[in-house]
Amino acid sequence: MTLVEVQPRRNIRGEEYVSKFPLSQGKIPGLQGPKIGLTETIAISLYLARLSNTACLLGDGSLEQEAQVISYVSWANEELLNTLAKWYLPLIPGFTHPPPYNQETVESGKKQSLALLNKLEEQIGSKAYLVGDSLTLADIFLAIFISRGLEWVLDAEWRETHPNIMRHFLRFADIAEVKEVVPHFILIDKETANVDPYVNN
Repeated sequence: MTLVEVQPRRNIRGEEYVSKFPLSQGKIPGLQGPKIGLTETIAISLYLARLSNTACLLGDGSLEQEAQVISYVSWANEELLNTLAKWYLPLIPGFTHPPPYNQETVESGKKQSLALLNKLEEQIGSKAYLVGDSLTLADIFLAIFISRGLEWVLDAEWRETHPNIMRHFLRFADIAEVKEVVPHFILIDKETANVDPYVNN
């Protein structure tokens, strides 16, 4: 497998990429194999997990656990990430195609995010893993999307009041294979202020 490093929302939508994946509108990720071309994060993740299921990333092999894993993955991708993005995404500078900034919309995204994360804190409880007794795609999706919030808005004060989420995240971040890809996750000390990052830039 050949990996191509990209930065989301920066210098995307190249002609070559769009020609391979016309429905993608230039959005990443994309996977081109000998017999398949795929876009969409969940589809690619499920395909790769099933290519070699030695890591049991879809659970213990039962239909029930696989369904639970996919449920968490879908929730994290559709609900958690989209809700968090309403808060942090308009605050990030340097995008090729920046999202629109509106102070009230960002504040609403923050309120929705905090409420959703409080529910997640209760849901995780004392569990080491979201499904079963080992790491699955559910844990990977959750931790990666939480990391985006931790980088921009989920600051030290928030982390102190959400020990279950942080325990789950830090367990993931400490996995050797994860460290090979992301040696160090950024944890912001103070949340990014709700101001337009493109004003006077």
